[in-house]
Amino acid sequence: MQRKVLNISRQLADNLSSWPGVEAVLLAEAAEPQALDPYFILQLEVLHRGVLPAAEERRRRFESPTAFEAVPALSEAQDRFLSEVLPVRVRYQDVQQLEGQLARIDANRWTPHEEGTRPFYRLVKGQVLFERGPWLGEVRQRLGRLPDGFWARMKDQALSVTSYALHDLQASVLRDDALGYVLFLAQFLRSLAAFLFALNRCFEPPARLLAGELLSLPRLPDGFAGRFESLLREEPELPRERKREVAELLARSVIKME
Repeated sequence: MQRKVLNISRQLADNLSSWPGVEAVLLAEAAEPQALDPYFILQLEVLHRGVLPAAEERRRRFESPTAFEAVPALSEAQDRFLSEVLPVRVRYQDVQQLEGQLARIDANRWTPHEEGTRPFYRLVKGQVLFERGPWLGEVRQRLGRLPDGFWARMKDQALSVTSYALHDLQASVLRDDALGYVLFLAQFLRSLAAFLFALNRCFEPPARLLAGELLSLPRLPDGFAGRFESLLREEPELPRERKREVAELLARSVIKME
């Protein structure tokens, strides 16, 4: 099956390489699991310059695949479809926008946003299926030597969100707010992870890889793995009040590493 995945990926990359303005095509990590894994999807990252062809033209260029759906987005357009029963997602990233982000990072004017550093993770970790010239290699080199100010800003932003999320988590426990508790715990864990990735100068992986890569970071607080995993467990001996206490311990241990 993995041979089939790679063959279809290469066929799609060959197709995309003929599109005007396409600089590179990467195979994302979501295609690494076996095809029967619930997380599996054949995901391609397409780095392009200029305006993309319209959705109907893209559908035609993909030879009208089954269940084609163009997903508009504020930052990155996507196409989804089936290729020989395999689910495919093609994500488009504008090269000029990326170059603008890197320029703002160099000038210490970059503002962290909702996705954090995940777009950079995809750029660095993706398997190269096509590249038109040296651009991709040059960008990867720049991402490998980001300035200290970038990582400091990422840590500050993550700590701020962690603090607010912890406060809201504490309030939700006191109010016995079940929905708020789940939402604020998720926000707390997400921002805590973002801080630790920034502390280790690593880009954040997608959610399906987050736990494994987080616990593999070289710099973590003492006892972090046990406390982190206890917040993920649903057991009678770990009520919300106890988890609130664990979250407070985690937050204090992380702040000490700043």
